[in-house]
Amino acid sequence: MPRLPRAPQALLLPAALALALGLSACGGDGSDAAEAPTSPAATTSATAPAAPPASNPTEGARTDEPEASRTARPNRTLAPLPPQPLLAKPARAHLLAADRMPTVAEDRPWTEATKGDGSRPVGACQKASLFDIGAIRTTERRFTTADGSATAVQVLGRFADRSSAYRAAEVLMAWRADCAERLSSPRAKVGEAHDVPVRTGFGTVYAATYGERSADGARATALGVVRKGSWISVVEVATDERRWPSGRNPARQAVRRIAATFRAS
Repeated sequence: MPRLPRAPQALLLPAALALALGLSACGGDGSDAAEAPTSPAATTSATAPAAPPASNPTEGARTDEPEASRTARPNRTLAPLPPQPLLAKPARAHLLAADRMPTVAEDRPWTEATKGDGSRPVGACQKASLFDIGAIRTTERRFTTADGSATAVQVLGRFADRSSAYRAAEVLMAWRADCAERLSSPRAKVGEAHDVPVRTGFGTVYAATYGERSADGARATALGVVRKGSWISVVEVATDERRWPSGRNPARQAVRRIAATFRAS
């Protein structure tokens, strides 16, 4: 076979150099390749699995936990409130004693006759008791003279509130308006109601006469009403017409004394 002519050496050297450079660029094992320096954090984030996204701390809470443990609160001890009395004074403090009830005459002092529950009407004009017109609590005290010719009675009633007591007082005054017709007495006479100046509450009084035509058989009486807050007190003083004191009204005096018992209540 005929030989091919040899290439000149000058041409072989550049070609060999180009081939060597190509092999070093493409055929290396990578161990000699330059690497960018990395920090431990970068390495960890690159190799560790991604953390789950942040979520609301209340989401995913255990629901099998007992209800009491989920709603428990720190124990707190509340100081008890001091007892509040319903009344600043007991009811009996507003009932006049025998020596405080005004008399019809100086020589006829009162003696306490009976105590009661206030369930009876007071006086000739009162149609029903205070309990019957809304009082939630009533009490009474009755008096008499030694000869029995004069009597007095005071009834005290407590109502649910001021408005109820006000309405009850209006009822008492309304009964006065038609009292003379209801008495069916030839001497029946009912006077006008007059306000009684008091330092606390409200006071009213009126007089009435009823009974036989003769003064010896007729009865003179005066009825007073005291209203203070949710309280009402009704007081009546009665005696024979001819023995009624001249120039003064015992029931009016009683109204003032009863009202004075409410000053510090």
